Amino acid sequence: PIGGDQLVVGDAQLGEVINAPLNANIPWSAAGVSDFSVMQTTHQLTQGHLWLPQMNKQDKLSIAISTIEEISRVGLHHMNIAGRSPQAAFDRINTRRGIPTYPMLWSHDATKETNLVVRPDSEGRIKPNMHARAAEIWNSRSHAHYSADFRFNSQPLGVAFTEDQTIGGTAWPNLRFDSRELEIAHTLWGNSTLGLLLYWWHSSRQQAGRGRMPITAIRTMPTLDVTSLSDGQLKVAESIFDDMRDHEFLPANEAYRDDSRKELDRRVLVDLLGLPASVLDPLELLRLKWCSEPSVHGGKGTGP
Repeated sequence: PIGGDQLVVGDAQLGEVINAPLNANIPWSAAGVSDFSVMQTTHQLTQGHLWLPQMNKQDKLSIAISTIEEISRVGLHHMNIAGRSPQAAFDRINTRRGIPTYPMLWSHDATKETNLVVRPDSEGRIKPNMHARAAEIWNSRSHAHYSADFRFNSQPLGVAFTEDQTIGGTAWPNLRFDSRELEIAHTLWGNSTLGLLLYWWHSSRQQAGRGRMPITAIRTMPTLDVTSLSDGQLKVAESIFDDMRDHEFLPANEAYRDDSRKELDRRVLVDLLGLPASVLDPLELLRLKWCSEPSVHGGKGTGP
């Protein structure tokens, strides 16, 4: 991760050149990146190598990387849950009071998404004669929810966790794992700097400061293989989650100055994955570089 080969004419450096192969099965993410070392670091991470700027090649580390669809089940498209589609068994209404029977996490509200644990914002009311279909939809519920439309410069979370299992919606599709412990571990990773980096890399970045991730893209997104964690590591993840669930996080583009994000990074990489603490210094540099990307800050005056 040292950048590309310089293009120099006379004494003027006009740019850089880098080899970024196309892959027909995944989005081509090399466009719109200003710092090639960030691109190289992220590519290495997708291959299971933690090789950060300032790290020597012999010091690179291994991380178990898989894809979302290999370790979890992605929930239903929102149109097949609520609305006018014949497959939609629910009418969605805003949660006002009481305890909803079919809670939903449907839309984004950045002011209410600053903690790892997010409350449902809606509930489903079963349509007439749709009880059997409603039961099928309810079986897709989970604790973990993935952001399908992530505004890096205003929203803190790539993954939200609901205390009770909840139906996902337009902005927050479900991710179903085989246990609550795995959902907790994935929530921690998904909100770490490296988890955000993989989201940014895999998402469609057609608007500055924003990444979009339809359900089809969520399935193929690289992520930490939380199913490879031992029972002891999952207990560590639960302890980290309990300690940090009420911490306030800044928007993703402010990760470089977010004490909660930095603590989460340290605890995920060092305490959970057992990596050496020496990785934290080059990670600090990576945060600065990533937050300086125009596609992350979108011109908002909060970058480094």
